[in-house]
Amino acid sequence: MDSSISVECGREFIMLFFRKKKEEEKYPFEMTMVSLPDGTSYFGRNMDIVGTVSGADNIIIMGQVNGVFDLTGELKIGGTSKISGEFKAKKISVSGFVEGSLVASERVYLDTTANIKGIIVTPLFSVTEGALFDGEVRMSIGQGLGIASPDDEKNGNAGIIKKKNLLEGTGAADLFSKSASLISRNSRIEGDITGKENIIIEGSVKGSIKIDGNIFVGASGVIEADVEAENISIQGNITGNVAARGQLDIQPAGRISGDISARSIDIKEGASFEGRSRMMNLVSYREIDGIGD
Repeated sequence: MDSSISVECGREFIMLFFRKKKEEEKYPFEMTMVSLPDGTSYFGRNMDIVGTVSGADNIIIMGQVNGVFDLTGELKIGGTSKISGEFKAKKISVSGFVEGSLVASERVYLDTTANIKGIIVTPLFSVTEGALFDGEVRMSIGQGLGIASPDDEKNGNAGIIKKKNLLEGTGAADLFSKSASLISRNSRIEGDITGKENIIIEGSVKGSIKIDGNIFVGASGVIEADVEAENISIQGNITGNVAARGQLDIQPAGRISGDISARSIDIKEGASFEGRSRMMNLVSYREIDGIGD
């Protein structure tokens, strides 16, 4: 069934998105996420990114990344991650595999499971026994210039990046077992996102999103991309085609400019949608022109 729909109603505003210090937040489609500190993005182990990531928030990576990170916050590269490219942040902590360059304005810490191939530029460099490093270290000029040892941890200027800097109070053991990623308000991604993750988007994404999971776009979320997922709920803004294999839910503050398709579509009072809509069954899903190619 094809139709052209334009809906503009009411000013009711409902906010369902992520809040700090809640043990568990309920999302549409039974999405759950352990609380993170404000201003922290979490890219799960089943989330892949190809492109550029920037912003002021801290970022935790557990999946695969190929691209450029330009951050003013902290970057933690988890033990299950495999990343390549250029990565710039205030502080960088590595437990996984990195091929490329790491540039930190304050310090770089290599945990015992770290495996680095490339260049490290930092005023303060700390390595734990067991870490592997094949490349070059350039000690940039800055406060605390030098190479720190784990034995110096008692010294406040030792430069050890303690895990609690990013994960304190998050229930970290549970966090890494969850299947939901979070793109926080001050994080921006330009590129392609794929994977088998539920994703909560409160920041901005420009490119494409195609996942085997659910997507929740918070009120601050801004997306310029074609989006394909299992179920999709929108409180923010999307410019692009949106395809849900299950349910598409446009909340009162939600805005879509583009074609939509789903097995079930629910447009709440106050939502805005400009484009074509198509209801479909599972068999016809891949037949939609321009979506899911």
